[in-house]
Amino acid sequence: MYKLEKIFIDKTKEISFIELKEDAPFNLNGYIINGGTPLPIITEDLIEGIKYSDISNELNLVQIIDGIIFLLGIDSSFPYIDVYKNILFAYDKKAEDYVFYKGMMALDNKDFINSAVFFRANIVLNSNNVKARLNYGLVLELISKDCFEKDQDEAGINFLNKSTNEFETILEIDNKYSLAYYKLGYHYRRNEQFLKAKLTWDKFLLLDKDANRLQEIREQVDLIGDEVKLEVGLTYLNNNDFGKALDSLLKLLSNNKKNWNVNYLIGLCYRGLENYQYAVEYLNYALELNRDQSDIYNELGITYFIQEKIMEALSVFNEGIENSADDYKLFFNRGLAFIQLGEHKRALNDVNKAYELNPKDENIIKQKSELENYIRLL
Repeated sequence: MYKLEKIFIDKTKEISFIELKEDAPFNLNGYIINGGTPLPIITEDLIEGIKYSDISNELNLVQIIDGIIFLLGIDSSFPYIDVYKNILFAYDKKAEDYVFYKGMMALDNKDFINSAVFFRANIVLNSNNVKARLNYGLVLELISKDCFEKDQDEAGINFLNKSTNEFETILEIDNKYSLAYYKLGYHYRRNEQFLKAKLTWDKFLLLDKDANRLQEIREQVDLIGDEVKLEVGLTYLNNNDFGKALDSLLKLLSNNKKNWNVNYLIGLCYRGLENYQYAVEYLNYALELNRDQSDIYNELGITYFIQEKIMEALSVFNEGIENSADDYKLFFNRGLAFIQLGEHKRALNDVNKAYELNPKDENIIKQKSELENYIRLL
């Protein structure tokens, strides 16, 4: 598993520490930094010539502040983290603004990793800073894009998922933050969660005021309209609510008359409603559109089987096996058809073949045992 946090923890190698003398605490605008406190500094700055004994030197203090910010962004569990936060706010009451500025500067320079570090530091300082979280999510998205372009798919998915989580967290903090809805809609669409994308964008359209963004998202909602209807239809179908599923799926026909999957699903809906004539009509048409899809043969054959049209079912299963000889369901279903015809040995041959293809299916195991026992008694 690719570890997102490893990217940031590895950057601890860029940090060194200096310590105040035990007997030399330092007063920073009223906040006392105790002697012996390890103070982080970016190693590159240290190499350039920091003076260890004189923290009052303004240049050194700025370097320490930068080191603290960097450490906050790469390891928020560091033991002195609360001390470092106090130092930051003692140095500058508007420390959050300064850290955000550094994040934006790195982002402008396309230094995405360091930009992410600074926005993470922002979040450590204030977990409810939605502006920092939004930009952190955007940077993670950019990093994921770079990973995908380099064929580092595992890393890309990891960064993208974390980006999605950040935008979702924003809405837990502020459910009226429109830009989070804006970005999340795209993330859900990418994950083929079309209904979720539409519902998210619907909320965005109620909240945002930018005319260009509003027009952009209206167009996006229109583009995924068919995918949403299909997802809604499938959801109802999976819940055996065949009437509502049919209502949603029939709306797809105007743009998808020759889409085998749409016709196939409509056929399943009609079968669930016990309208077998229409079920057979749509399933047959789906088969005309795609003779390589074994599920169509199975469901059409079952539809005939339910009507006790065993020879028609057998014919469909035979054709299906000719085209999809590795589908265990076709052999199992043909075996059931042979049982209805009283041809138990042929049925057992088919069930045995189904067992070879899928030896863990409990229905196959049970039917195999029953057939073997029946034939043994003949």
